[in-house]
Amino acid sequence: MLVCLVNSVNTHNNTNDLRRIKMKNNLGSRSHYIRYVRTKEFERDFPLVYLVDGKVSFSLLSFTKEQMDIGRGKDAALRRIFKVVADIYQFYLANEDKHQAYLDSGHELIIDYFSAKLHGTIKNGVCDLGLFWKKTKYADVRKSITQFQKYQSYCKTYLNVTELVSDDMIHQMTVRYSAFEKKTNFKLLEHIASVKDAMADDRNQTGLDYDNEFFDQGNSKIIKYFPPKKLKEFIDSEENINYQAAFLLSGFTGLRESENLHIFVSDIVYQGSLAEVIISDPNKGKTFSPEKNKLVPRIGILKSCLRQHKAISDLDDINIDYLSRLPVRTNLHTRHRYHAGWKGVQLRDPNEKYGHLLEWTCGYAQELFTRLVPKLLMQSRRSHPYLLCNTDNDMPMTVDAYESRFRRHSAKITGKELYSHVMRHFTGFYCANVLRIRQGEAQRILRHKREASTDIYYNFSPEEVKRQIAMKETSIWDELDFSDWGKK
Repeated sequence: MLVCLVNSVNTHNNTNDLRRIKMKNNLGSRSHYIRYVRTKEFERDFPLVYLVDGKVSFSLLSFTKEQMDIGRGKDAALRRIFKVVADIYQFYLANEDKHQAYLDSGHELIIDYFSAKLHGTIKNGVCDLGLFWKKTKYADVRKSITQFQKYQSYCKTYLNVTELVSDDMIHQMTVRYSAFEKKTNFKLLEHIASVKDAMADDRNQTGLDYDNEFFDQGNSKIIKYFPPKKLKEFIDSEENINYQAAFLLSGFTGLRESENLHIFVSDIVYQGSLAEVIISDPNKGKTFSPEKNKLVPRIGILKSCLRQHKAISDLDDINIDYLSRLPVRTNLHTRHRYHAGWKGVQLRDPNEKYGHLLEWTCGYAQELFTRLVPKLLMQSRRSHPYLLCNTDNDMPMTVDAYESRFRRHSAKITGKELYSHVMRHFTGFYCANVLRIRQGEAQRILRHKREASTDIYYNFSPEEVKRQIAMKETSIWDELDFSDWGKK
């Protein structure tokens, strides 16, 4: 596969093509950019990392393949490693006066790079290297070292022969650094810690406090839930049924924004008169087939839609490419238009017929959702199985569209732009303050593996705390009324 990838690279290795690719994908940073290619070996797109000089890093290509081979290599994790390695190479190129010194003593490049990240490269408003790196918090430099060490470990184990990658400078320096580390028992983290301490001592002598700049103080976030008294207006005033349905699901079942986007049409089932929603792993899970009257693999539904796909000329290249492959959305790279994440969830008490169903915290909300379902199912779809659609082009709803819609609509209703995750926090608020159920039950509804994960969501409001202290039976949240949704 590496040969095929290298051949693919060679066909795109001129300046104009690279500039076009960078503009199209807008991925990476000043030190690198990423082009995703299709391979027969992997279900997800494979990232090729172009360094600042326009060359593809063979060592990163080889490292990436190894990570994906062993089932690792999540896109976000890989991109963090790519950035560190690419930045080191950029730092090498910028230090023209030290090229020979680095060639003679490769370990010095690695040490100098991380010291430069800690100190920054700007002195008196000037950067002789042209990098203009600002000082980095010690905690963040530690994280970067951890990322580098994953790449270093691979190079040391599998690429410890210079002739393998004769023109891959950063790989050569990494291997030499590993040899230096072994010979001298040098510890990069300890070295950076001592540099940090020396910097702190110097600053203490000046009488100035630089703690906030160099140390992670641990920001204590105030977790916000959607304003309860504004929620009904927020949902009722949403004119697009796709967003209205998504808001209901997030607020009253605790679905994450990305989880909404994995719902298939076939995930909608009925128990009595109410619509239920199957929740299942996008890759390994199952959905319900009415024709077979049983659960079937979700992958099969995607393949079935793919067989029905016809060439469509009125869509842009990204849409056409997506419909022609219809991959599982978690397997797309994270910056792809149709990527949707999936966080590990704990599903309990499966239904005998339908598998795992979402739990609703409010029957009235479920009734409103049930009334929306026929309209959702009647929407036009372009050879895809997803329930929630972009009504402009009949494609699946995207995370960016959902988040943007949520922020705009929340600003209109509440006067403040909110992010969609506040709806999941509202679910926790509702469980604690309105339903007053035990945290363990809220954990099941929110699908957390550990009760500790529910702590951040299961928060009592100040009003509820006062009620409990005063041992009053009534609460202001008793007035939170969604019963209109239950009236047909």
